[in-house]
Amino acid sequence: MPEIIYGTTLSRYLDHVMMGQTTPGSYIVTALAPPDDQASLKPSADSLPSAWDPGAIRLRTVNEAVAHAVGATVEALQHHRSSGFLAGFESGVVDGISYEMTNAIIGIAANADEADITIEWDKDLAPPSGIESHFEFHATDVPALTQAAIKLAEDQSIAQISIIGRVHLLAKKQAGSAGVFGVDSLQSAGPRKVRVRLADDEDYHEAVRAHEEDLAIK
Repeated sequence: MPEIIYGTTLSRYLDHVMMGQTTPGSYIVTALAPPDDQASLKPSADSLPSAWDPGAIRLRTVNEAVAHAVGATVEALQHHRSSGFLAGFESGVVDGISYEMTNAIIGIAANADEADITIEWDKDLAPPSGIESHFEFHATDVPALTQAAIKLAEDQSIAQISIIGRVHLLAKKQAGSAGVFGVDSLQSAGPRKVRVRLADDEDYHEAVRAHEEDLAIK
């Protein structure tokens, strides 16, 4: 199974990706990710990958991991269509299905009669085995993806933990809901990133204030 990549590594990956519309006004967006470029895994944002950087990861590896995750999401959608259950999304987490992935595909499929992702692999390399290169989505997929995103954001375990960090994500999917925010921890121990589903509007406003004023939040 392709390696799953997280966090700041993806930001460094995107620094190498060239993206743009095929023609002005087109609905087709093309992204070029050079397979032999590398993204550094070093903690410093100033670290530049090099041929002798043992922590660097090839963009090809990330490309394969993303394609594998999209394929797993398609399989979960097919399972939901036939069964009505979200089990395929939950079991597919090990294959890269995530809250972020489902929301990204919602953005592609919403308000579209048909949307697709097509991957053209570098012709100088053999295509990866077991990974599809064409995926189709429809607006009718959005309700299932939305339910899956909510399910994936839930934490079924019970634990009490205190985190001090900076707000990096604010989301309110539905009017009247309390919303969700993400925190980058400033602590040396414990999880580095936490997503919190808020209890009420007051908590959401506190998170907005912390984000706007660049304050730490607990």
